[in-house]
Amino acid sequence: MFLTDPALRRIAADTNDVLPEPLWRHDTATPDPVGDIARLLHRTAREFTDSTTALDAALTRVDALTSRSRRGLAARADLHVAGYHQTLTDALTARERHLVLGAMLITTYRAWRHHRPALDTDNERYLLLYRGDPANGVATLRRREQDTWQVQPDSNAASAFDVPYPNRVVGEVTDTAQGWTPTAYIGPLHQPTPPGMTYPLPVVGDLAAACRALLRWWHLRHSDTWRNRTPDQLTSGELTHLTS
Repeated sequence: MFLTDPALRRIAADTNDVLPEPLWRHDTATPDPVGDIARLLHRTAREFTDSTTALDAALTRVDALTSRSRRGLAARADLHVAGYHQTLTDALTARERHLVLGAMLITTYRAWRHHRPALDTDNERYLLLYRGDPANGVATLRRREQDTWQVQPDSNAASAFDVPYPNRVVGEVTDTAQGWTPTAYIGPLHQPTPPGMTYPLPVVGDLAAACRALLRWWHLRHSDTWRNRTPDQLTSGELTHLTS
């Protein structure tokens, strides 16, 4: 599963770059300006991760305080909760520090990224299924032919789209003159499209939408509303949802 590290998740949300690991750490031993940036980025990312943990703990204490306050208000129509000033102050302080570190993380990352413009390989790339929203998961794309990529959702994506295929190929997408053409199938990596059980889907305008169409098709395919239909037998509303 991608983006379990808070720093990588924040970078993906702000820049749409999906990193499988903190790639800048490979530059931290470099004795040049790129190495200086990488070392600063590495320290900032670690501090941001620690800050995420601290802010979560502070907000958890606020949540517990709020629950106790509401219970007391319901029981006595009054509010007497010990330590609420300090609890709220701690949460606000943790939030301010987190905001500063977040801004510094993204600024430093962009500076490092300027010197490392190509993060994807020629045969593999990673894509947020919704731009700026890591919560809906990541698709790994592996090149099968020049303009065709097999699509494999991570466990977050499979859960978000409610399909039973985490970390499995759910089809492929092809870049054509008309747009991105998705073709749904379940098959092994780096193998030709299997005969039968292959579903050509409508052309869409961008790569992420094509990947979403594959997942939405499999969600429909496993639902009670499928009724043994093919994509060209779907209603106009279903097709609109499929390609949105």
